[in-house]
Amino acid sequence: MILLFILNVFEIIIIMLSREKPSVFSHCYMDAVSMEISPESLSSIDDGGPIPLEDVLLAKDKPVPGKTIFLLETSCPCSDSQFDLLALTSRQACAIESAALHNPNLQVFVLLACQTSRHQSDPITDAIISYKNVKLRHVNLWRFAEGTPVEDWVKKDELFRSRYLMNNISDLLRLLSLYRFGGIYMDMDVVVLRSFEDEPLNFVGVESEKYIGNAVISLDPKGSGHKLGELFLRDFQKNYNGDIWAYNGPRNIFTVMTEVCDTDDVHLMEKDRNRCQGMKVFPSNAFYEIDGGQWTHFFEPKFANETLERLKNSYLTHIWNRISTRRSLRVDSKAAYIQLATEHCPRVLAATKDRFD
Repeated sequence: MILLFILNVFEIIIIMLSREKPSVFSHCYMDAVSMEISPESLSSIDDGGPIPLEDVLLAKDKPVPGKTIFLLETSCPCSDSQFDLLALTSRQACAIESAALHNPNLQVFVLLACQTSRHQSDPITDAIISYKNVKLRHVNLWRFAEGTPVEDWVKKDELFRSRYLMNNISDLLRLLSLYRFGGIYMDMDVVVLRSFEDEPLNFVGVESEKYIGNAVISLDPKGSGHKLGELFLRDFQKNYNGDIWAYNGPRNIFTVMTEVCDTDDVHLMEKDRNRCQGMKVFPSNAFYEIDGGQWTHFFEPKFANETLERLKNSYLTHIWNRISTRRSLRVDSKAAYIQLATEHCPRVLAATKDRFD
């Protein structure tokens, strides 16, 4: 009992300290200079060096409002170099390729939260940028928040007083992306199974009986979608808690949807789009047919046929990287994940040497 008491006190102290000052990793995200490519960076391109990614707001090709799919990479290696090197896993690249493959008329913007450059020749990266609609960009959080409801709050660095900084930045950036441009956000650990091009914007999906997920969110850049984007951002700021895992993600979406739909019953939200101000709530089989408790079904061949059959009516499937990340597969495996990759991200699978992870 004494040991348990000591451990509890220690945890409380850690939480209090994390609230008093920004995360030690906050400097990885802070850049005081513009990400416009310098002459020095251009010279490194000429001699075969890494290519710095352009800032999404400074680049010539910007996201097309309402016609863009966003994916985010918010981890930061925190190296001493000016730019971190892009190192997408096969899984991440599969999410990107499957989005681009099934939605050729939409732009697919992959936003990286840290100053990043890419190798001029990397098989996995080459596989995804071979799609003309894929764009790799850096995002400066502070610049990205300018002109939004959370601009002043972001400048105060309250966001960085967090035990789960990378996840909270991801939760915020997806909302900022949709507030600025509209379109569709999806996590980097999904496989897109069919097109979203004919699906009207403004939708989320039920993840469980009493839960709306934030792995897939769509908002229109104008009208009710933009108003919902503002509500999501204001709720994020008002109820932000950096000490609880996933608190600022799905909770944020569910809280706002409960207010907008005037009910906390997700099944009522599904049945009547009109009561939710035009926001469609997909049933769980649309994005989360295989739930987190069944993540092994993607990796064990004995579940392959059942898993693929269950996904026949899904728009995409979530692979649950947080709990499955240590599970690796050979590229010649009969597991459902590899079969999905064969059909929905063939170029990435072909570029992967031995292990798909």
